[in-house]
Amino acid sequence: MKKNIIITAGPTNEKIDAVMKITNMATGALGSIIVETFLEENEKDIETIYYISSKLSYKPNKKNQKVKLITIESTQDLIQVIEELLTTKKIDMVIHSAAVGDYAGKYVIRAEELIEEIWDKIQEEPNKEQITKEMLMEIFENPKNICNNNTKISSYEPHLMTMFELTPKVIGNIKKIKPEVTLVGFKLLEDVSKEELFEVADKLRRKNQADYIIANDLAKIGKGKHWAMILNEKGKIAECNTKKEIAKSLANLLFNNKAI
Repeated sequence: MKKNIIITAGPTNEKIDAVMKITNMATGALGSIIVETFLEENEKDIETIYYISSKLSYKPNKKNQKVKLITIESTQDLIQVIEELLTTKKIDMVIHSAAVGDYAGKYVIRAEELIEEIWDKIQEEPNKEQITKEMLMEIFENPKNICNNNTKISSYEPHLMTMFELTPKVIGNIKKIKPEVTLVGFKLLEDVSKEELFEVADKLRRKNQADYIIANDLAKIGKGKHWAMILNEKGKIAECNTKKEIAKSLANLLFNNKAI
């Protein structure tokens, strides 16, 4: 039976105001190579690939009617698209290679106005000993005079501050929505031992019920190289040195049940 596959790639972009955003250095190159390799190796076994990425991410070079490009911007966009596909389409595999940003902007504020709120709180309390850290933290969490982030904030603000909040973990919802889907996740650390990388990646695999995790080390990526290990419930099952090798290993695992 032909497979329907979701592949996420590239970064997410989180709005700070109408023109500024927070993003990361991911390009979507690995995700695009995975699509191209799947089509080269196993096109006959594929019904549709839903390729989800941000606007400026790499897209697969090979134009093919089986590839449906879906453009997203934020983490919430990505979550919404994945949930819709999982609940309305027959999806067999999810390869979640997108580098979802860890943080999104909660609000933007001028430092002067935040300080004024804190100062007013202190002055209105007759017994200064009654002021607690929790009371001040509440101001930080929900200040009154935040900037309108639906417009462009002035370029001349000398003390502009942004509060960030954690973004939801996209991978954690996938098996909850569709337990039978084959899930491939990715974990990136930097300049760590193979043992530490394996331990962290395996913890991610177990937490999210992923079938496979691609464990990467940022210190070993660049200049045409992309070292990674692939692991599943049995442990490490493959090591790769380039994006193409990662893609070919995944193709063999997911379509032929074996690694190169």
